[in-house]
Amino acid sequence: MGRAAETKNTVDVIVCHHTGSLIDRCLKSVSESYSNGLDIHPVVVTSTSVIFKGAVTYRNFDGPAHKRNLGMTYTIGEYAVFLDDDVEVSPYCIWNLVKEMEERPNCGMGFAKILNMERRDEFDDCGSWITPTGFLFSRAQNHQKDNGQYDAPCPVLASKSATCIVRRDVFYKAGGFDKDYYILGEETDLAWRIWLTGYQCWYFPSAKSWHAFGTSLKPKDQYYTLSRIHFHGCKNYINMLLTNLSTRRLLCILPIHSCIWVVSAVGFALKGQLKRSWLILSGIFWNITNLRNTLRKRRRIQQGKKVSEVDFWSLVSFSPPLEYYWNRIFRYVGQGLHG
Repeated sequence: MGRAAETKNTVDVIVCHHTGSLIDRCLKSVSESYSNGLDIHPVVVTSTSVIFKGAVTYRNFDGPAHKRNLGMTYTIGEYAVFLDDDVEVSPYCIWNLVKEMEERPNCGMGFAKILNMERRDEFDDCGSWITPTGFLFSRAQNHQKDNGQYDAPCPVLASKSATCIVRRDVFYKAGGFDKDYYILGEETDLAWRIWLTGYQCWYFPSAKSWHAFGTSLKPKDQYYTLSRIHFHGCKNYINMLLTNLSTRRLLCILPIHSCIWVVSAVGFALKGQLKRSWLILSGIFWNITNLRNTLRKRRRIQQGKKVSEVDFWSLVSFSPPLEYYWNRIFRYVGQGLHG
């Protein structure tokens, strides 16, 4: 089945589901969303055999990147909202995502204010910028409470795809999600490519949701495997830089970025955590063995670039103090925490 003709007032809500019952809370919140003339059209792509009531349901066993691409082929609206299955949206979240996009014709992708599902006033994510090391800087730090300090819409490189909106035509113009990512960072890569096509990506605090990431509702050992954190984390970060950075910045940033991954792998090895170390090195090796394909993607992306380097970096980059990097490395190697 291919894409249908675009319907102006329809908003497709694509929910990517792997396992678990948190999706019931997600779909309930979608069904209770304020619409005011919008036709909210839920689409679930699931690894299970469950047919979800009130939603068009498709079965697929691949990762989130491919599932979201598959969900997009069944959309009929001008906009598509992506939700993770462990998200609960506020009643006005979907409406406000659409409203904010309508006010900004040059915005190709928008991200919600995402809060912690258990600690309701604590941030999960409110956008990220790129740093000189090639790693992301999260504007809201761990366990930071929402006191209105991030209540102004602003351009961001990206945020979590747990709650985001995209123009369907821009999604396809940018090439959709890269299925090579499988999981982790696939939304940042897409947002970056949307920027390069000449559109912008924004954070919209008027759209609010709650995410079960980092809560007792999603135990780390069941959902966040070492392979996801270390192999895909390393693999996808390097792949993203290889395809999206300009040549000059790639030559400056990639050596620093790669060294940080190697230092992390050595740190895990010295702690006796050899599997973590091996997974990081495997992520580096994946990029070496797949370099030819990555360079083909890079050539296509860079040839289609329609934004000036100066304008892009002035809007989406940030240079945090050195202390920030040390804290991140400590959390990653010392505590095994990603993000």
